[in-house]
Amino acid sequence: MKNLLLMRHATAAEKEAGQTDSDRVLTLFGERQAGQAGLWLVEQQLVPQLVLCSPAVRTRHTWEQAEDALPKKVPIEFENDLYLGTEHDIQSIVQGVHEDVDTLLVVGHNPTIAFLAAMLLQVQDEELAFRPATLVWLQYSGSHWRDLRAKSCKLMAKYVGQ
Repeated sequence: MKNLLLMRHATAAEKEAGQTDSDRVLTLFGERQAGQAGLWLVEQQLVPQLVLCSPAVRTRHTWEQAEDALPKKVPIEFENDLYLGTEHDIQSIVQGVHEDVDTLLVVGHNPTIAFLAAMLLQVQDEELAFRPATLVWLQYSGSHWRDLRAKSCKLMAKYVGQ
């Protein structure tokens, strides 16, 4: 059994004049949301062994705030396709994760992160409603990430950022 955690970044500030979308920061509320998501991970005993994160400032900052609640630092890899890619691109990235990783967290953006969850669960993406700082815990019964496919996961729990 493997645990796949999919997280949307926390609440971000509006884009300022001259600022790129990828440079948007979290609001103070977003920082709190992300920290609470980290506490939820601890409560669920779901400390990831690896984090795959979009390189956007708001996703990086979301993970930094969440990680502060964890008992240890977690290795992180930044993937451009988590910012601009499709759900199939993210699926391919996850399929490349080493089989020794049993709990994986992906921090990305909507709607792509919701589309990925819906594909893996075979539900309508409207059923998942990924508001900022939402985290879903999917259980994948395979032993190798490379075999991750549509309809291959079960929803174990959902945390909605508040």
